[in-house]
Amino acid sequence: MAIASEKTLTLLDPRTAARPAGATRAPRLANLRGQRVGLLANGKPNSQEFLTALGTLLRERHGAVPVALVGKPSASRVAPAETLDQLTGQCDAVVTAVGD
Repeated sequence: MAIASEKTLTLLDPRTAARPAGATRAPRLANLRGQRVGLLANGKPNSQEFLTALGTLLRERHGAVPVALVGKPSASRVAPAETLDQLTGQCDAVVTAVGD
């Protein structure tokens, strides 16, 4: 005996919208000497350790001034507005990294 049933399948599109036409990248810094560099960890294991080591290298080899190591609560979420405001207010450049 066959049982008839109705099922609904919902498909979600994971793609994001295209970059707005007016968006541009910040100009590249000529060098890092004396520049304040923020470090943004993405929340995955080892991202903070990697950025700590990178901050040391940027300071020793390029004269950068690492000012902040901050992290996102999760790799799958955007950084909170307060975190981005802190970085943009204090830094000339920001490096973000993943871990694992």
